[in-house]
Amino acid sequence: MQPYTMFQPNDPQNGPQNGPQNGPQNGIVFNSPHSGTYFPEDFLKNISIAPDLLHFSGDILVDHLIKNIPLSGATSFINHFARTYVDTNRAANEIDPGMFHMPDQPCGFSNTDKVACGFGIFSRKAYNGLDIYPGKLPFSEISHRLDHVYHPVHNALSGLLKARLDIHKYYLLVDCHSMPSYQFIDPSLSSQTQADLIIGNCFNSSCSSDLSHHIAHYFSSRGLNVTYNIPYSGGFNTRHYGQCGNRAANMCQAIQLEFKRSLYMDEKSLKPNEGFLPLRDLMTGLGESLNKNKSALFPSEQRL
Repeated sequence: MQPYTMFQPNDPQNGPQNGPQNGPQNGIVFNSPHSGTYFPEDFLKNISIAPDLLHFSGDILVDHLIKNIPLSGATSFINHFARTYVDTNRAANEIDPGMFHMPDQPCGFSNTDKVACGFGIFSRKAYNGLDIYPGKLPFSEISHRLDHVYHPVHNALSGLLKARLDIHKYYLLVDCHSMPSYQFIDPSLSSQTQADLIIGNCFNSSCSSDLSHHIAHYFSSRGLNVTYNIPYSGGFNTRHYGQCGNRAANMCQAIQLEFKRSLYMDEKSLKPNEGFLPLRDLMTGLGESLNKNKSALFPSEQRL
């Protein structure tokens, strides 16, 4: 199975692509790394938990929220494999060696906080803390998943961003995610104020403040409660593709959007609620707003 799909507008360099044909193309890419729901058959045969429980770890329906993004000239990039199988928003070495029958030699894995909690590139636990596997996995499973899912996704995504940089002299990666509501996590938290959207810009190191403020104002002026960076400052994609060395020229930028799930779904059934279509329209409008204001937000556009 192809691990991803790109939906592009008209490309003046290469002709029509798959997806809505309403160019012209710009340098903006909306990415949904955690909305995939596909589990390989061999995976399903070797887990000790109900597969449906694993979908609560993903960003269900986020890919549908950005469905119309190509209409504004941006590209959408959608992962198909479930996050618990391979999480492409992790570094390639964020692997828990305790999950596998390891060889004697060291493997250079990184024991980050996410790995320690059971949520490395290969999840050890479900969202509720239950173990996913009854025992250790073969060591060969690491290279299999990296070679068939992780590396193809990042090769394609980095290639897409490089192509946009070559053509437009800038790119913006908008990494789209969702977070559980306080009510879903613990009803006792429901009296506390929770943001509708947390914008992650790695504490102003992955994109310009002008761009962050533009996106924050777009959503806050339409009624959403917007905050920055805490507790979601941006994952691997935001840090990796938001290249600080080019930040002064606004060339290579990345930002993470983390929406509260109850805005658009019933968190128990994982089905759309009455807020789904309005939020989808807001996301479509964000694409239009970024495209309309790209000359102000991306200096290279001023020279085109």
